[in-house]
Amino acid sequence: MARHTGKETAGMIACILLASGFGRRFGSNKLLYEVHGIPMYQHALHMLQALSQQTIDGQHIQIIVVSQYACIEQHAQELGMRAVHNADAAEGIAASVRHGVQAARQADWLAFFTADQPELRAETVREFLTRAIHSGKTLASAASNGQPGNPTLFSGDWREELLKLSGDTGGRKIMKRHPDEIFWFEIPESERRDWDVPILTNEGGFSTIEL
Repeated sequence: MARHTGKETAGMIACILLASGFGRRFGSNKLLYEVHGIPMYQHALHMLQALSQQTIDGQHIQIIVVSQYACIEQHAQELGMRAVHNADAAEGIAASVRHGVQAARQADWLAFFTADQPELRAETVREFLTRAIHSGKTLASAASNGQPGNPTLFSGDWREELLKLSGDTGGRKIMKRHPDEIFWFEIPESERRDWDVPILTNEGGFSTIEL
């Protein structure tokens, strides 16, 4: 596996938002669940939009949103992002990964995000990407208190391996096979936490919007 030194002064990081989930454990489409007054997925879009305003270590940011939902695709396009329709969402997360990788053909790095981490901040992600690229590793993952989480980062060397994924298996499968290649980056638990079940709000309720 080729080593990345982080000394490149030009290139591209593809930030791929995986927003095709069904929310089965959540009990409804959690991407439309309102958090702080807006659907959960919009927090991810706004975070990525803020992230893309500046290069990271000279690398340009490309935002790709993979979804099976028309409202998410439309919103992404309105923000100037590339929307990729996922007609294979029933297969599992691997289909979203493959669609994202295929759309990021020019990227030197592939960063993957989920749409159910509404507290994740652009500043945290910027530091994660900067330090990971400079680490000399080809894989990177956020973590909190020893618990792996998202986002994750793959150098372009792993493109073909990512395209071979199938079923409900994401890039974590590759990381488990190559633990020595991983750069771990600690983030606050509140930012790492993904929302798999509805959480009672201060107002005493929870709600979703209709697709």
